[in-house]
Amino acid sequence: MKKVVLLDGYIDEPSCLGVSPYISPQVRYVYGALLLAGLKEEQIHYLTADQAREFLPGGDWLIVIGGTTVPGRYLGGKPLTLKEMEIMALENTSEDKWLLGPVVEAGLRPPGYDNYIGEEIIQGIMGRLGEPREFSIELLKEVALRGAGLIIRHPRFPYVVAELETYRGCLRSSHCSFCSERFRRFRYVRPAEDVIREAVELGKRGARYFRLGCQPDLLSYADGRKNTLRRLYSGIREGVPGLKVLHLDNVEPGALAGRKDAAELLGIITRFNTPGDIASFGLESADPEVIRANNIGVTPEQCKKAVELVNKIGGERENGLPKLLPGLNFLHGLQGESEKTRELNLGFLRELVEEGFLLRRINIRQVIAHAGYKKKAVTKGAFERYKETINREINRPMLEKVFPRGLVFQEVIPEKVEGNLTFGRFLGTYPVRIGIPGQKELYQPLRVKIIDHGFRSLTGIQYPFNINQAEREELLALPGVGKKRAAEIILQRPFTDLGDMRKRLEKELVEKIEVIIDCF
Repeated sequence: MKKVVLLDGYIDEPSCLGVSPYISPQVRYVYGALLLAGLKEEQIHYLTADQAREFLPGGDWLIVIGGTTVPGRYLGGKPLTLKEMEIMALENTSEDKWLLGPVVEAGLRPPGYDNYIGEEIIQGIMGRLGEPREFSIELLKEVALRGAGLIIRHPRFPYVVAELETYRGCLRSSHCSFCSERFRRFRYVRPAEDVIREAVELGKRGARYFRLGCQPDLLSYADGRKNTLRRLYSGIREGVPGLKVLHLDNVEPGALAGRKDAAELLGIITRFNTPGDIASFGLESADPEVIRANNIGVTPEQCKKAVELVNKIGGERENGLPKLLPGLNFLHGLQGESEKTRELNLGFLRELVEEGFLLRRINIRQVIAHAGYKKKAVTKGAFERYKETINREINRPMLEKVFPRGLVFQEVIPEKVEGNLTFGRFLGTYPVRIGIPGQKELYQPLRVKIIDHGFRSLTGIQYPFNINQAEREELLALPGVGKKRAAEIILQRPFTDLGDMRKRLEKELVEKIEVIIDCF
């Protein structure tokens, strides 16, 4: 009996995110193809990049899928590097070693593997196992449904976001010169019913968090036909009635700005999605020279119109969170870039703020050079000052507006403990990082109330906040409470109510913290 080691090295590319706590459709497809070719579940040893760093078993086959073709910073997991892929292949005792996914599509081939497959992973796997089949949408549906069971084997399950694919390949006739989507020739569009059925299969296995994130532009799905988008969203909501998250990722702002039906399409999304959703806009640069030099398909004017549309349709709040807000991506190191580029980007952001638009998040990143793209050098000091200005002028005030003090997140998943601080996020698209005083148990959901804002993160305390049971670290996080006042609170506890607390603590301190206290 063959033993296959399936290593999810995590993928991150312009059209898809599969870094824990997200699980990509591609790794689920591979799992489904193995099952369809006749392997049993017990023959497949699935593990993630983070697990493989601790121990990587041998087998008849080692199948690694991975590749990050966009720059990213991660909290929940760390993708395999090229060097790690090489070392793991060279040291592993498996007889046949395969490397799959975006890393191969981008033309990268770390040594140590017997086979390299980029786009056509389903046919490659099945052909190697003696079940050769031509690609078809019907075959994709089969492997997607078979592969749904992989989600329960993810170490973060049930707190895993299932990325769902609607179509593959950028629909532009000419691509941004730096983007890895241009490597793809293998395109298809999935029927809405197939995506719905996959979501239902995932839901039967306990999946409750979904993201329509695996496509360059969701509104271009099925040519933007309203009935198709409505059926997709309504079908998922009806088919998985207990879902907690239904978010999206990519929206092409230039295309959105030019659509006559844009408001209707956004209205469908905001009717069926869950709050806290983000439409990610790849503006990349507000500099006309950079846009021209890199064939970027959106202008600042178009992007501004798209920002306005999403604010208008998606700004309504549910459970304290806006239903849908735009996020902006800026890339640096692109051809045509100059010192003027940073000034134009800042000017564009300041204009949005002055006009009262909300942005959920702003990504400031440096381009990864693929296939001979000549990256321009970025001056480190100037770049850091530029990011600091955006953090100070734009990010922090925006976080204060989007996530006001007192907002309660019903489910925050703790992911990392550093000293006496725990970092967690709610699950969904680009979730904001929340620092929670105290050492909390990892992956056990908490309700959290927001009490402060950083440049790119929030500070929260466990909700409801009981002043009589709060840990010292939680007290120190409260506004106006230092070591001396924290000690005073602990010495004076327990308090019976606010009146009792006002009698025994200084007036100035009580005025600062009483709005945070939920119970005694």
